[in-house]
Amino acid sequence: MARETAIVVGGGVMGLAAGCALAGRGVGVTLLERHEIGHDWAASHGLTRAIRHEYGAAALYTDMVARSLPLWDELARETARQLYTETGVLSLGRADDGHTLPGFEVMQAAGLPIQRLSAEECAARFPQFRPEDYDVITYNPTGGMLHASECVRALAARLRARGGTIREGIQVRRVETVADGGRVVLADGSALHADTVIVAAGAWVADVLPEVPVPIRVTRQQVCYLEGLSPERFAVGTFPVFLASMEYYGFPLQGAGWFKVGSHVFGDTVDPSAGYPPDMQEVQAVRGFLRRVIPGAAEGRLALVDRCMYDVTPDEDFILDHHPGGEGVVIASGFSGHGFKFGILIGELLAALALHETPPVPLERFRLARFAG
Repeated sequence: MARETAIVVGGGVMGLAAGCALAGRGVGVTLLERHEIGHDWAASHGLTRAIRHEYGAAALYTDMVARSLPLWDELARETARQLYTETGVLSLGRADDGHTLPGFEVMQAAGLPIQRLSAEECAARFPQFRPEDYDVITYNPTGGMLHASECVRALAARLRARGGTIREGIQVRRVETVADGGRVVLADGSALHADTVIVAAGAWVADVLPEVPVPIRVTRQQVCYLEGLSPERFAVGTFPVFLASMEYYGFPLQGAGWFKVGSHVFGDTVDPSAGYPPDMQEVQAVRGFLRRVIPGAAEGRLALVDRCMYDVTPDEDFILDHHPGGEGVVIASGFSGHGFKFGILIGELLAALALHETPPVPLERFRLARFAG
């Protein structure tokens, strides 16, 4: 009996994780990446991503975080890499924001060691913060940061170790369903066939699925890295990953001693194939936030303005579903802004969809049909 085959379109965290999950089931996997693995224009590049359980009332996501952490730990042991650093997560919110209090209640119900702090307790425990603007403050010691580029490299190593093939610099023109699976048409006009094709093309999903109404908006985002801050105040062990009203977020010192801070607010819609310069007004807005809430960080020297693109759905939930034209193609999209932490679990979910297995978490929330009409 012929070995089952799969093509994965997209070499970010989702595509690599899906390829690993399929190869681990004995499927012959070929992954196609239009640039190179870990390129600096992709949503999966960079030093770190937050891994947090704080998801408001969306208990499904909190459960998915709990399922993802041991999978990342397993990958770290297998590849002898440090992929996760636990820093704790400080969430600064307001009683009427619809997120912080419901998230606290969901995490309590899940048995997580979540704590609610008064402004005075927060200032005593984390004196870097001025929390007066917030009336709901929580701290979860379980959570922190994934080392994003290391995670991508570890997944690529696992995929190759499991017999998968990674082809870089391969541009896909379109993906189609066919009677016996999926068909991938390349930019040079040639075509590849497989029993299953998984499309995890990030911001370029509309390019490769031009006839499928995938409601993705591609937004311009940027992150600031500041240097020259005191390790005694801002290093791991002293300073947590933080969220502020789901508007701003930040990390302890990392890499070359850089403090990472950015805005989670979605930026303008952009063409994923066109670049854009850093927005210095947004840098000043970040500094304004720091002056109000973390004044000791506000005057750090600007080391880098890093850019990436989000691919977001109207409801900010993911798309994990079969192509409406046939089950030989699986679509994975809408992850940017909060998907990276789940990448290794989403790979398992995509493999389950492709092989018609029962997924470890329900996927009804992620069906493409929710946007019909």
